[in-house]
Amino acid sequence: MQNKKISNKEIRTDLIIEQKLMKDAYIQEERKEDIIITTSKINSNYYTTISFRDITDKDNFNSVLKILVNELKKYLKVTKTDTILVIGLGNSNSTPDSLGPLVVNHVLVTRYLFILGNVESGYSNVCSFKPDVMGNTGIETTEIINCIIKESNATKVIIIDSLKASNLKRLTKTIQITNKGISPGSGLNSKYKEISKKTTGAEIIAIGVPTVVDIKTISKKEKNLIVTPTDIDFIIEKLSILIGEAINISLHKNYIRQNNNN
Repeated sequence: MQNKKISNKEIRTDLIIEQKLMKDAYIQEERKEDIIITTSKINSNYYTTISFRDITDKDNFNSVLKILVNELKKYLKVTKTDTILVIGLGNSNSTPDSLGPLVVNHVLVTRYLFILGNVESGYSNVCSFKPDVMGNTGIETTEIINCIIKESNATKVIIIDSLKASNLKRLTKTIQITNKGISPGSGLNSKYKEISKKTTGAEIIAIGVPTVVDIKTISKKEKNLIVTPTDIDFIIEKLSILIGEAINISLHKNYIRQNNNN
């Protein structure tokens, strides 16, 4: 999480593509119709940014889904011995912050079948968890996640979270993937511990979508407010299905899509 200065003001953004660090990054950009895929490397960390115009109709949804699956597979590289833990960060009671928990609702979990020894070939060992937020649990999110990783023996962790952008045009129209890890709530100045391979021992793949911007981005007045799209309820549900389906397809070779009407 870095600060980006706009008009002499510090605007917080979780998107690497909006940060000053990008000037020192190796960047490769590819365009597929109306979708732009930006891949960057900063030190040993990789970032993929998928920018699109719309996912509200079936054709656009499927186009973004295909690209998201392709990019996710580059990061995951799942083997038969892997246990994958999917974590949905956020607050289900706050729509802009509910992406993570909603995605988990669409993830196919199979770990209980592996424990029972009753799983078909072509499926990975997957479990999921929604840790909620510290304001509701009283427990720091990273502490909960570290316990779950340890108890589940997860070797790979996929974390989904809502992000903050500094550009209104990127709201709900950008997906960021990275192997760097994540700091829960960093976009809202929360000082939670980092979740990364260094702190957990597991490979961490973070998937995020910007759902809010600071009011300072569109107003000269100093106000401690955030802005989110008026149709956020509808878009968040679409995005949760999109990311959930992408995770399922990426992890399970024999997975059959359930949301064919999107």
